[in-house]
Amino acid sequence: MIDILKRCVPALVGSLLAAMPAMAETTLKFIPQADLRVLDTAWTTAAITRNHGYLIYEPLFSYDSKVVARPQAVESWTASPDGLTWRFTLRPLRFDDGSPVTSADAVASLERWSQRKASGQAMRVRLEAIKAVDDRSFELRFRERFGLVLETLADAIQPTFVLRAKDAASDPFTQIQFQDVVGSGPFRFVKDEWVPGSKVVYRKSAGYSPRAEPPDGFFGAKQVKLDQVEWIYIPDANTAVQALIRGEADVMEIPPAELIPILKRTPGIVVAVQDPFGSQAFFRLNSLHPPMDKAKFRQALALLVDQNEMLAGYIGNKEYEVPCLAIFGCGGPNETDAGAAAFRKADLERAKGLIKESGYAGEPVVILDPTDQHILHEMAGLMAGAMRAAGIAIDLQANDWGAVIARGSRPDKPGPGSPGWHMQPTWAPARVIASPLTSTQLIHPCDPKIFNGNPCDQPMETLRQAFFAASAETRRPVVDRIQSRFYEVMPFVLVGQFLAPKAWRANVTGIVNASEFVFWGVEKK
Repeated sequence: MIDILKRCVPALVGSLLAAMPAMAETTLKFIPQADLRVLDTAWTTAAITRNHGYLIYEPLFSYDSKVVARPQAVESWTASPDGLTWRFTLRPLRFDDGSPVTSADAVASLERWSQRKASGQAMRVRLEAIKAVDDRSFELRFRERFGLVLETLADAIQPTFVLRAKDAASDPFTQIQFQDVVGSGPFRFVKDEWVPGSKVVYRKSAGYSPRAEPPDGFFGAKQVKLDQVEWIYIPDANTAVQALIRGEADVMEIPPAELIPILKRTPGIVVAVQDPFGSQAFFRLNSLHPPMDKAKFRQALALLVDQNEMLAGYIGNKEYEVPCLAIFGCGGPNETDAGAAAFRKADLERAKGLIKESGYAGEPVVILDPTDQHILHEMAGLMAGAMRAAGIAIDLQANDWGAVIARGSRPDKPGPGSPGWHMQPTWAPARVIASPLTSTQLIHPCDPKIFNGNPCDQPMETLRQAFFAASAETRRPVVDRIQSRFYEVMPFVLVGQFLAPKAWRANVTGIVNASEFVFWGVEKK
């Protein structure tokens, strides 16, 4: 009898399991702010690429909800008494291909990242070496003390994601064209199902090892409770909102302000501001080519901006509008009014005078217009109208956001048939631009390899270095001098600060208190 049971029970259990209905997989459908075009997280500051990175990679450090730098891929660290040697030990992690995450991967990733990111460059000039100590430990050895090591490693706009060493070993100034996208984060990228302009698919990573601490901001345990996340790209905002209302999508990253009242009145829809500091909107200016190479012309553009009118045009809801002339954001620790007095009000006649003094010869100014980004599209049109009123010829070129990102990295001279450009609307989270360390758009490189459009301005770079060297008690005067210099040079044009609510269906729960919508901890009931 016992022998018969041994033979029959396994078969019986197998039959019962086969007869049971399979548990349904949970897929969250997410409408992102833009189409994912670039996978190289160190190559661009675009939020869509950063958010992709958070799904599939683990950064060395992250900021928690109180904007404190906390370890993520790092398990522990020590600093020598003189502050010149920092040793970091990685926690046990594995890439999706089964290989362990090692110090060699971290070192290669940091080497590449630190040549691309403003905060990384500030740290790099003080570094003597980044060296692996053993398989899980590496060191940063400095020539001179740098007091912002952890804050630099926790960068929020281009995080210190750990890639495989063989991927990170590529030229930092050439975009990686991935053959295989392999990370060690909570999700894995399903490249075979990626359809640019339509859909991106991420599946739960079976081998991911979360931290033990509760999730807090971008730090802590990334417990995945979804089987799959699909990013569904819907460029038309009205169509996207209707998809959310009908249940064809679960989350919309940035619903248009004018449709938020409809979403708030719709049963089963939650509308909430996750980031209380909001974002700072501005125009990048390519100072490499006329007329943007003249400071007076760039100052004239700022005098054409009435932030109240601009915000009303591209946001259209006073609840979410914050006029702001502080380059480190309003409401943050480095807010100041230094140097801003002359630009508090739009002044068309003064602007016309500066345009004339700049030697403007009537050449068309190329403004990139991302038509699939409702806020940026409105910004582009509003700025074009203000510039035409001042007698500036405008070439407003329609693109999708992915194309704008690609063109914005090129230094080509604008002209017929050229990918070159003069102006590009964009924004950055206020928490990111709140410091000279993390404000990417403030860097003024004089190295032609580092193209970001800003003018080469050594006085500004000297002031940034002074901030990095200053103690917490002596940084405030440096901040004032940086902003005063900004208004003399005008490397970009501010057009206001705004809050951007997100919207999701009420059956989506477990939303983490990060400033962006993250996918760990989230459940769909």
